[in-house]
Amino acid sequence: MKYFNTLPRILTSDNNSNGILLTNIMARASVIPEALKNPVLYYTYDIQEGDTPEIIAHKYYDDPYRYWIVLFTNQITDPQWDWPMSSSVFEKYLIKKYTGTGINIYSNIRYLEKTVIQTDINTQTITKNTVTVGLDQFLAEVPGTSTYTLPTGAVTVTTSKRSVSFYTYEEELNESKRNIKLLNKSYVDEFESELKRLMS
Repeated sequence: MKYFNTLPRILTSDNNSNGILLTNIMARASVIPEALKNPVLYYTYDIQEGDTPEIIAHKYYDDPYRYWIVLFTNQITDPQWDWPMSSSVFEKYLIKKYTGTGINIYSNIRYLEKTVIQTDINTQTITKNTVTVGLDQFLAEVPGTSTYTLPTGAVTVTTSKRSVSFYTYEEELNESKRNIKLLNKSYVDEFESELKRLMS
């Protein structure tokens, strides 16, 4: 099924008052966020080098036209910027973005950050918090691990810090887009039928 074929039509008129039927490209439906956490309905997939929505749809659904399901279930509305760039495209993007800025993307620091990982010794619950810090706080921070006794029990706290270059920032931003959800192929037909119903 092709996504745009599901969109409803609206009757309007042109400049000469002639009735025309247009596709309502503003019509929307979305996946309930809680459903994306259901391991029966979805599983995680790491986008590989060279993967496109069409390639993934062909590999998993045996139909490249179901690329829209890959995009739809991940709420990707702009495949150009919400999809990870290939290595060659990424390098060209960096050149175009930073040429003439005076920034050395490998040595210039974009920001400094501090990470605190707290582990509850009894329950093994881990809480991780990463924040951007100023230079003075960054220099004063001493990485290490300590154990504390709180009213709720003992915890270990590990503190670390790092400086993030422009290149590392761009690379991690690009890589963060690789992990997506794929709808279980057993539910694809039902999914398409439901979308048609919602759009009608």
